[in-house]
Amino acid sequence: MSGTSPRLVTWENGTDLVIEVLLERDVETVWNALTDAESARAWFAPFRLGEETGADAGDDADAPASRPITFALEDIDLNGSVLSCEDFDHVLLELDDFGVLGLRVLPIEGETGQETLLVLTHTAPDAETARGQAAEAGPMWDTHLRLFARTLGMDIAEVTEPELVAVYSDLDLEAAESADAPEDGS
Repeated sequence: MSGTSPRLVTWENGTDLVIEVLLERDVETVWNALTDAESARAWFAPFRLGEETGADAGDDADAPASRPITFALEDIDLNGSVLSCEDFDHVLLELDDFGVLGLRVLPIEGETGQETLLVLTHTAPDAETARGQAAEAGPMWDTHLRLFARTLGMDIAEVTEPELVAVYSDLDLEAAESADAPEDGS
């Protein structure tokens, strides 16, 4: 296993920092490790979930359903909301200090059988903001994804912080493919 694949992708509602890592584990194993509150301590921070609020919880019918989440970092709590979660597919979070983050697991038929492509997205309103977020937060997210891979027993390349800063400070901008675009690109 080599490492992560970062890029910036612009789409109709903003620009995402996208970091992918291929894991030689099945989706169920990866999902369970991602979503276990205590095992998250080994690669990010333990978390606790609050009660769901919004439309599904009987509150304001016009408000989207969300569920408070708190990550217990070493010296502070990082608060946010779970905006969307579909088991064995994705979780979308809005974190107070970071904005909107997504984690998605995609099954891949690989050399070792069932593998999983883990995709982290960090959304920004525009390309300029995304470039700043990538340079600032990209190395951190990359490091946490590498730690996550190691908790699964994966052998993943070591990368120094200066190397990560160089990579995330100079990402190319890609345009997301639109479902409405013609297949020939015209």
